[in-house]
Amino acid sequence: MIKNMLVALLILFISFVHGQENYIVIINNDSIKAKLNSEIQYKVSSRKDLTIKIVQPDILTYSDDMISFSYDKSLSVSNSKIDENIEQCMIIKSTGNGFMVQKYHTINPTNLTQLMLQEIIKESISYGYTKVEETFKKKLKSGQTIEGIQATLTYNGEKEIYTVATFGEKDKGIIVVTMFLNEAYIDDKEIIDLFLKTLEIKK
Repeated sequence: MIKNMLVALLILFISFVHGQENYIVIINNDSIKAKLNSEIQYKVSSRKDLTIKIVQPDILTYSDDMISFSYDKSLSVSNSKIDENIEQCMIIKSTGNGFMVQKYHTINPTNLTQLMLQEIIKESISYGYTKVEETFKKKLKSGQTIEGIQATLTYNGEKEIYTVATFGEKDKGIIVVTMFLNEAYIDDKEIIDLFLKTLEIKK
């Protein structure tokens, strides 16, 4: 009986509702508040308790109707709607390092690479940074290739690296932007590398 109930519980198992720092575990319509990485006891009979622990993996996956990618659990993805047909998701740390994806639903954005780059770096250029550009190309996990420009900006020994790359089809596509502005936080480069390694465009 206990075994059958455990199987049933596993089949119906858990639905997560993510609040600020809390989770709600729902088992057979019973709601139990829980904290991440903490154990809770759930009584399934007078003789047996079920021990449940919620564990978040170190690497999480963001997924929507157009793209997916992996990111560290310490980060959060910010989503915004730029206009009716352009959406943006991004992870930017307080260091300024991070990445952004703009998703276009009515136009092919492949001709916007240089425009986007100039918009991003214009303040640094005005300040006095010098720029060196090189071609950027990356084959994605999903098989497509994003292409664009990597710009390295330098000023008084400081260096900023920006990458703008695109992939487009008829009436849709994405612009990918990565920013590595502070080399003192070398771990942030791993965040960008993980993003590029796992980025997928859904067909």
